[in-house]
Amino acid sequence: MTLMKFAFRYLFYFLYQRVFQCCHCGGWTIRQIIKHFTSSCVLEEPKGCEVWRTEFLNRPNQTATQKAQTDHWFAWQRLNGVTRNLIKLATEIPQQFGPFVKAIENDHPYLGGKSLMSHIQDKTLFVVDLADVSFNEPTLLAPIALFVIYNNLLMPVAIRIDPRKPDNKEVFKPPQLDSDSMDNLRNWVKGRMWFNMLDAQYHESVTHLGFTHLLMDGVSVCMHRNLSERHPIYKLMLPHFRYMHFINDLATKELIQPGGYVDRDMYFGQRNMMKLIAKHNERWSFDEHGSIEKNFRVRGVMDIPGYFFRDDALQLLDAIQKFVHEYVAHYYQEDQEVINDQEIQAFRAELVAPRSLTDVGGCGMLGVPEFDSIANVVNVLTKIIYICSVEHSATNFPQYEQYAFPPNMPAILSGQPELENGVHELDEAMPTGQQIFSTIKIMMVLTTITTNSLGNYETKYLSAMDPAGRRIVQNFQHNLITVRDIINQRNNSIENSVHQINEYPYEWLLPANVRNSISI
Repeated sequence: MTLMKFAFRYLFYFLYQRVFQCCHCGGWTIRQIIKHFTSSCVLEEPKGCEVWRTEFLNRPNQTATQKAQTDHWFAWQRLNGVTRNLIKLATEIPQQFGPFVKAIENDHPYLGGKSLMSHIQDKTLFVVDLADVSFNEPTLLAPIALFVIYNNLLMPVAIRIDPRKPDNKEVFKPPQLDSDSMDNLRNWVKGRMWFNMLDAQYHESVTHLGFTHLLMDGVSVCMHRNLSERHPIYKLMLPHFRYMHFINDLATKELIQPGGYVDRDMYFGQRNMMKLIAKHNERWSFDEHGSIEKNFRVRGVMDIPGYFFRDDALQLLDAIQKFVHEYVAHYYQEDQEVINDQEIQAFRAELVAPRSLTDVGGCGMLGVPEFDSIANVVNVLTKIIYICSVEHSATNFPQYEQYAFPPNMPAILSGQPELENGVHELDEAMPTGQQIFSTIKIMMVLTTITTNSLGNYETKYLSAMDPAGRRIVQNFQHNLITVRDIINQRNNSIENSVHQINEYPYEWLLPANVRNSISI
């Protein structure tokens, strides 16, 4: 039934793409794209389009509040969008902005009259550096952006799209909110748009494919090789790998093969995507990158206001950890039983074994603790379940909301940002109709619900557990209700608050919206 639902959805949006990509033989303007979403009886309007439309973005009569609102949306994407793991505390002014400090500070709408150094001292300046996506190749852009806490909201400070080019002296900054210069406003919108396009390449390569799908694919293989179906840890983990190998195989054949979606309709291309994943794979460590709480602390972002992903992820991580501890401690009474369990030791050994194309290799994971205690087993299993459920859901399911409207989060843009100018430059940068509707199709398919929500295990998995295991699952479900209530209370307070600049609720980590596994 699930496969039929998936196939029908794919076929429907494949036909939808074929029909509408041909409606305009030339390029699509931003207004035409907005009109398509607002008049469609099939597609929901994605959030990116709603923000652009309701805040009159890039229109002459946009108000000061609307300008600030769209700037906050751009900053909000760094915290709660599809890539939420790059922003970090700035401890110095990045060298890419060194020659432009005075120009940035002069009449800046969100610095509050303070210098960048003052904000660094106050720990209110943050940076997102996407230089990684360039591999230091001249054909690829290497953007970097600064953000600041302003009136308890994260707001953008400045962007450089490619600071490596000596003849590119352009720094993008938000114009004064009372400015009526359309040239300045359009230039700033262009900077945000191109930055998001590079962010999209990082997201789909590293945040999504590389370190949820592919990483957990290897973990699942290690588990199936070494744990028998009767092993209690096998029964605990199996629901979190449901359909994963199927969807990974399909993605390999349809999306990331040479000439597929990534090559045709993304800026990066398949070759660069694989290179970026491989580059990060060399230094990925279970104890650092696999620990979301440590990752937050290392980046210095525990105190950023409005980082709702952080708040919700930590609550869910705590609920998962309590669940896993109760489960594992029921089946292992003492640490020595873990040490003596040959199956669980073999599982861990294969996780850390070097990768090999000739011999039977492992995942080559760094930083996996020895399985010499109940606590270490709980630690590892908690992080695996977190990645399969929370991390992937937060990475995958907002994709339509973010990517479907190209100006918000473009998978690809035309031209070069430093060469494009004039009143039509944003329209001229838009993808082709084929690329727009190809992305819509892919994002609609990738947000198909194919498995149960977190902790709500399918009957066949519950039936395989003994009564104690099922009771522990029920305790997990009760804890998730508490998490749900806290998130709902926060979101309700946001929706009912009255501010000049509105905050955006975050619902992607409500337990009902988190899937058990990387199933799509």
